[in-house]
Amino acid sequence: MKSTQINEYYKKKYSTLKPSQYEWTSGTASPKLINMVETGVIPEGAKILDIGCGIGTEAVYLALNGYDVTGLDISKDAIEKGKQLAEFYGVEVNWLVADVLGIPIKSDSIDVVTDRGCFHCIRAEQREKFANEIARVLKQGGLYTMSCFSNQVPGSPYPVETDHFVINHFGVSSKEILETFNASFSCEKLELITNSKAGEKGFYGWHSMWYKL
Repeated sequence: MKSTQINEYYKKKYSTLKPSQYEWTSGTASPKLINMVETGVIPEGAKILDIGCGIGTEAVYLALNGYDVTGLDISKDAIEKGKQLAEFYGVEVNWLVADVLGIPIKSDSIDVVTDRGCFHCIRAEQREKFANEIARVLKQGGLYTMSCFSNQVPGSPYPVETDHFVINHFGVSSKEILETFNASFSCEKLELITNSKAGEKGFYGWHSMWYKL
């Protein structure tokens, strides 16, 4: 699947469906992000950029916790829904309609970049540019935290690759992640996680934390 097809897919979904119909959106911030806030991994007062923010669930959560937050998404309809969510909760979020491959933010100005489901939409030929943009906007020592689909599935003693449509188009391997970010970042954590429950099918994903060198 080409990057233009992915961009148009999300733009169409955000412009035609209700938030409850987005299969990639949950009603709250991820447990991983909440834990990073509560344990101080994301320090108080940090300036945060939430890339691929969608309708702003996590951006608004971070703003509610006192952070200076910018939410960025390629879909103007997603951003408009994010503005409504922020208004409902009475918080300020800086909103940007932009491509993550050309982030309109000055260099070395962000403490933390959060990414829940953006990286796996980046095609292989774009990953170096993506990583360079994240590194550019982050301050030295800044944190990049990322969650994405894995190209593996639960069900055996060792994870095996799958041909499921979503994972086939969006899932990535640990090798691909390390190759993308190792040049500019130090890997603090790369954890394989799953939503699979006993007797049910699910999928694997990656949760990772990186610090800019």
